[in-house]
Amino acid sequence: MVNRVYIDTNIFIDLLDNTRPFHKGSFSFIRSSIAEGKSIYINSDTLTNAFYVLNKKTNLQELILIMKKMLKLFIVVPIKNKEAIEAFELCQDESCAFKDYEDALQYICAKKVNADLIVTNDKGFIALDIKLKNTLL
Repeated sequence: MVNRVYIDTNIFIDLLDNTRPFHKGSFSFIRSSIAEGKSIYINSDTLTNAFYVLNKKTNLQELILIMKKMLKLFIVVPIKNKEAIEAFELCQDESCAFKDYEDALQYICAKKVNADLIVTNDKGFIALDIKLKNTLL
C-alpha cells in the first residue's frame, strides 16, 4: 500500500501553473492522495526552483501566499550536506544510471523519508528501488 508519496519538482510546478500541459493530471493525483490520507513530500530545493520559475509569470505577493498555502499540504524534506554528497555520488557512479543531479537529489530525498512512490513527469527519471509513477506514460 502506498502511503508516502514523494513529488518531483515538475509535479509541484504543475499544481501551481494551470497553463502547463499536465496541470489537471497532477492536480487530480495530489487531490486524491490528500483525500486518501497519504503523506506527500517535496524537498526544499523544489520550493526554490518552483518559486524561481513561477515568479517570472506570477505576482510576487500572490505567489508567496500560494506557496505558503501549499506548505500546509506537503512535508518538506530538508537537504543537508549528506544528501547533496549522496546525490553527487550517484551521478559519479558509472554503474548507476543517474546523469541528472536534480533527479538524483530527488531520489535521495525520497529514500530519506522511505517513500513508497515517486511521482514525476520526467520520462528519464530513475527511481531504482522505489515505485515510480510517470504521468507522461
